[in-house]
Amino acid sequence: MNLKDVAIVGVGATEQAKRIQGETLFGLVVSAMDSALDDAGLTRDDVDGVALEWPRPGRPELGRTGDAASWGRVLGHDLSWISDSFTDVAGIRGVLKAASGIAAGLCEVAVVGGAQTGMFSSGPVNVPDPLEFSDIWDAYVVPFFALVAQRHMYEFGTTPEQLATVAATIRNYGYTNPEAVMYGKPQITIADVLASRMVASPFHLLDLCVSAEGGGAVVLTSVERARDLKQPAVAVLGGGMQFHEAPYKNPPIYRTVGRVGAAAASRMFAQSGLSIEDIDVMALYDPNSFEIIRTLECLGVCKEGEGGPYVESVGIGLESPLPVNVDGGLLSYAWNGMQHQTLRIIEVVRQLRGTAVHQVPNARAGVAANAGSGASHQEVILLGKV
Repeated sequence: MNLKDVAIVGVGATEQAKRIQGETLFGLVVSAMDSALDDAGLTRDDVDGVALEWPRPGRPELGRTGDAASWGRVLGHDLSWISDSFTDVAGIRGVLKAASGIAAGLCEVAVVGGAQTGMFSSGPVNVPDPLEFSDIWDAYVVPFFALVAQRHMYEFGTTPEQLATVAATIRNYGYTNPEAVMYGKPQITIADVLASRMVASPFHLLDLCVSAEGGGAVVLTSVERARDLKQPAVAVLGGGMQFHEAPYKNPPIYRTVGRVGAAAASRMFAQSGLSIEDIDVMALYDPNSFEIIRTLECLGVCKEGEGGPYVESVGIGLESPLPVNVDGGLLSYAWNGMQHQTLRIIEVVRQLRGTAVHQVPNARAGVAANAGSGASHQEVILLGKV
């Protein structure tokens, strides 16, 4: 068995909101897991692989995702495979590692996901630990990406209007998505984005994502077993990762991080046997408007430096050749700690099933992407109909 023999068979997203009243972190994780299992037509008894956030009790020095083996007791049986690193229980990294576990015969049914409550519900998102660059300058995720964006604008002439085009397009889809945190907000224009207050140049407030509470989970198993399950299988056709360094260790410099993700994309397409021309929809990491431009370039949608003109002239909405984040993305659907990465995969799965809120017609192959603060790393995955 190889990676292409593994499929996503269930997805589940909890409510996403600035504050979810009366919920605990553990309750949200369980809700996301059970929702994904129900979607697949499976039960807790079927699960033998877990990459789920564990909200304690356990060993706090490992962080809140430590001791994932504790899920064995919650599920009521021993497990064959676990992953409990903070970044390995969400999104692309978690799904690729779980898929590799299934392909290697280490487990048969794996659940990846988790949730976030409390920590990021208000205020700026800062770094969790004392680090050199952050301690001295009080830097956090927004100025880290701003440094990369500013250099791109200097090198290639990318404009604030092009960034605002990304922000307005994606945000407006979230404003009409009933599942999104920002659902019901009035539609905005490029001028509205540019008129919002400056946070870290070149980013205005509306160039930036919304922090929220909520969770999500996905269930994976073999394509063979998937044929007998409730939902159409969505195969893992390829994936890739690229790491420059750990986030927040040093100020990001465009000449070293600007193309982080391009090698991962090449690996992903080589594994899948597909090219960028075969992709129908994308769900990309958009903590800010610029990261969409950078990622489009790394994925080969356009050449380096041409991302700004591309989003301005070709577009990324439903009417464009390659729609991006038409669920509202992180900009207006949800950024919820780590599980926004899982929500990117859930959106692609829904698009390929034909059940998305803003459906791309006849979608057969889709890409999801995630990146670290200041483009320090990137993970990509290509999913397709079986």
